[in-house]
Amino acid sequence: METDRIVFSEAIACALPTRQREDESRGRAQQHVFLRLETEGGAVGWGEARALPSWTGETLAAITNALTDYWGPILVGSNPFARNAIMATGDEMITPSLSNGMPTARSAVDMALHDLQGQITGLSVHELLGGRVRGEISLSPSLRAESPERLREDCQRWTQHRCVKMKLVGDLGLDAERLAAVSEAVPQASIWLDGNQNYTPTSAATMLERIRSIRRCVLLQQPTPANDWFGLAQLKTRSWLPLAVDEGCYSAADAMRLARAGACDLITLKTCKAGGLRDLVRQAEVARAAGLDLLGSGLTESGIGLAAALHVYSTLQLRLPPQLNGPQYLEDLLVAGLQLNHRGDGYVVPDGAGLGIEVDEERLRSYALAH
Repeated sequence: METDRIVFSEAIACALPTRQREDESRGRAQQHVFLRLETEGGAVGWGEARALPSWTGETLAAITNALTDYWGPILVGSNPFARNAIMATGDEMITPSLSNGMPTARSAVDMALHDLQGQITGLSVHELLGGRVRGEISLSPSLRAESPERLREDCQRWTQHRCVKMKLVGDLGLDAERLAAVSEAVPQASIWLDGNQNYTPTSAATMLERIRSIRRCVLLQQPTPANDWFGLAQLKTRSWLPLAVDEGCYSAADAMRLARAGACDLITLKTCKAGGLRDLVRQAEVARAAGLDLLGSGLTESGIGLAAALHVYSTLQLRLPPQLNGPQYLEDLLVAGLQLNHRGDGYVVPDGAGLGIEVDEERLRSYALAH
């Protein structure tokens, strides 16, 4: 069967407004790059890359240039269903080093290809990935405020959620006070602790002893720096909480190495780390085969990245509700078609073609940055 070829590829760099009340450290806007692909038959697919160089090392300019100058020539003229060949060619141009090569830009390409495939076939992205195992996904809101008083106030909005994710700041006494405040404010919720690389192995061990009485803590994510796998393995022998790795695990190979090192009990998945939806699924399968449990997260994406995450996480068995905090921090998700779940603590997995959403292209372009 003759398939439409991709005839147009465009990277659109944007600054999206944030909710100032949510987290003042984020400023009033955050940077995203959107990828728009179009076939000769008029089908359109969308992908998204969050530019956060302090996290992935990829700047807005780097992502935009990679999508325009490297991925663009590969995509234009290609069959949108030739995903493996497209990715293999791209990996030759932007070579992965120890883990993944520019995974955020790569994930935008994979996302847009899956959306395009779905638009052409009428299948949803989760169907292209083998089908969902749940139709609704609850979320874990993020708690970032430094003061215990502000945390108590923030928690009043999350009393219907089954899990909250709390960022630690690295101060032993303050973190213990903050955690006690959260535990009191949301007694119905499990607490997912995120060390955010703010501890050393020994200081993390001391912190864990200090909070031992708060039994609703269910795990501790990335307490030590991302590259300190040996320190994390030492901490694992002393920790009463399961340990998860986020910033230190980008690929399926990383997951296997972490398991062999005995450094953790879980890994945190993100499409922007894995380099695409199918790469995330591969990473999850390797982790589970190696005996590691799975967590899901995002990087404050708009409705495009959020929809993609809902699709891929609906196909997996996650240990806790994923943390997808775009709706929490962004003023505008740029899409229609996302529906709240019956509990009001998450979303229904979209069932329409591709990502199952309608992108408001005019509104998206209104946030575009000048070249």
